Formats: sequence, C-alpha cells, structure tokens
Amino acid sequence: MKATHYAVSSLAALALCLIAHAPAQAGIVDSALPVLSAGATTFHLYSVPGVIRFNGVSTFFSCTSTDSAATQVGVELFGPAGGAPGNDAAATSLSVAPGATVIFGTGAAAGISIDSNLGGLFSKGSARILATSKKLACTAFLADDGNAPPTSMAQLTIIAKTKQKAHN
Repeated sequence: MKATHYAVSSLAALALCLIAHAPAQAGIVDSALPVLSAGATTFHLYSVPGVIRFNGVSTFFSCTSTDSAATQVGVELFGPAGGAPGNDAAATSLSVAPGATVIFGTGAAAGISIDSNLGGLFSKGSARILATSKKLACTAFLADDGNAPPTSMAQLTIIAKTKQKAHN
C-alpha cells in the first residue's frame, strides 16, 4: 500500500511540475508564426503595443518594401489577454513589390485607403508585423476612422521583435 501511495503521489507531483512549467501561449512572444508564402520563411520583424479598434478609433500599419524582390507581408492581432492571434495573418497578407507601400487596418476608414482589412474589435491589444524578407520599413498609428481626413491621429511605438530600447 505504501509503495502504491508513493507512486501515485510522485506522479501527481510530476504532473503539477510539468503543468506549472509548461509554456503558455503569450501572444506576440511565443505563438507559432504562420506560413505567409509556401516554401518561404516567415520572420517576426516588429511588435506593436497599443493596438485598438474601438469607439471610432482604428489602428493602421504602413509598410514599405526595401528589398529588390517582392515580399509577403502580414499583420497578426492579439487581444488584451494575449493568447492565440485574433486574425489569420496569412489570409490578410499582401505581396509587396520592391519599393511599394501597403496599409493594413483593423477596419476600413473614411480618410485612409487600406489594402488589407485585418478585422478585430478590442479596446486594447498588440500586433506582430511579419514578412518573408527582413527588408521592410513600417510605421503604425491610431486614427479616427469616421472622418476624411482623420481629425485625430497618434503614432504607435514599434519595437524590433520583442526588444524595446529605452530612451534615456
């Protein structure tokens, strides 16, 4: 009886340790990268905190290719709790020609022409900008989506992958 009790207790303790140390999906940090283009590597280039689509405010991502070949670009949205992406980045990704610029938006806007509608409805979240080339320049901003031109806009901070450098 003692040996059985010890074996059950040991298994239970091991199970608790494995559960406690199992990595959780934490949004931009460790969610699996989607395949944007068959046979091409997808790179997580930038992270964007402060993404919103709520009460007439949407988020826009403007990206310009600096590569000499076309690249596939996508944006993944994550809600306030992190976890799995809230959209299908492969389905909303775009092929960007050398030197071309595209705009992704969390929704349509009266004063901003978007190339890809990412959808989503959340008061706070984050995003990951993905591409099949590392030669991409991007910016992100919030704007009111009901006025042409927008009556309010604010730039969002973009960080390289998950490493933000402090300005001192």
